[in-house]
Amino acid sequence: MKPENQNNLDRSVTIKRKKQIPGILLGTIGLAFIALAFADPRFTVLGGPYGQPDPQPVTPPVVLPPVIFQPPVDRPPVVVPTDVTNSQLVAPTGFGNIPINPVDPHAMALLGVQLIPDSQFPPNDKVQQNEDWITVLSTEGSVFTKINNYTVDLKSGEILVSVKSPSKIAFVITPFGTLAFSANSDAMISYKDGVLRIMNFDGDGMAIKAQLNKGPFGGPADPTVTIASGYELVASENKIGNKELRPKDGIARRYSKVLEDGHLAISEFSVESAMKNCSMVADLSQKTSGVKERRILSDMSKMAAVLNYKHGTQGFSADK
Repeated sequence: MKPENQNNLDRSVTIKRKKQIPGILLGTIGLAFIALAFADPRFTVLGGPYGQPDPQPVTPPVVLPPVIFQPPVDRPPVVVPTDVTNSQLVAPTGFGNIPINPVDPHAMALLGVQLIPDSQFPPNDKVQQNEDWITVLSTEGSVFTKINNYTVDLKSGEILVSVKSPSKIAFVITPFGTLAFSANSDAMISYKDGVLRIMNFDGDGMAIKAQLNKGPFGGPADPTVTIASGYELVASENKIGNKELRPKDGIARRYSKVLEDGHLAISEFSVESAMKNCSMVADLSQKTSGVKERRILSDMSKMAAVLNYKHGTQGFSADK
């Protein structure tokens, strides 16, 4: 073979080898990627996005049951029971001691009296109790008789009755009926010139009851009532006027209502004012060494503060 032909052949072989080298290299690289794809899914076609960490498993959110708002339920209004046969003893509906119409002075006054059935009045017979904590004080000239350790028959004058636990109950017989005083109550009772007054200083709830069944209240329609703390019940042989509603005793009063065809009335009075102007309470303050006296004064003072806070002090006035 001629040297020239031999050189052309060598060049041709060299060119073919150069062309084969890239193909082999590309094939090797392709095989390497295929191996990596099987070893790590991130390098597969469907493994994107590339170069980022594996997605974290998504935890489904916790679904809590919906919170149903329950609005506060108001306490039902206290409806004062009344005698349907007596249109005058009708008390308003109110929330506790707050009347629906606080502007009406008659409605405010009626909060102090509640008509109850005769069956709720305790029987005046021998009560098994400890009478050591029943106290009866009187003003000079008062006429009364102690029937036993828990019953007083008041003819005329003014007395202060206090019942503290463990004593349970005390009774006062008057010309118009009988009064009952449960434990932890203090009241002033007076009967003068045909007018009966019961002032509840601190007997809470239904602690003080009056069963009026004599004199002008005799007959089948005789009222039995309870008297709220800070209220005065007035019963009269004759029709009640301003003189009976607002006596000149220095005790501040407000809100009055006349009932029972003019023979019964209810008024709110200031316990704080009564403590300062009642001679029997003033006498108690001079006997602070006694346990009973201190307890009576303490209970009255506490109730005076409570009533002043709840009902306010505006509107009270005294006649002297």
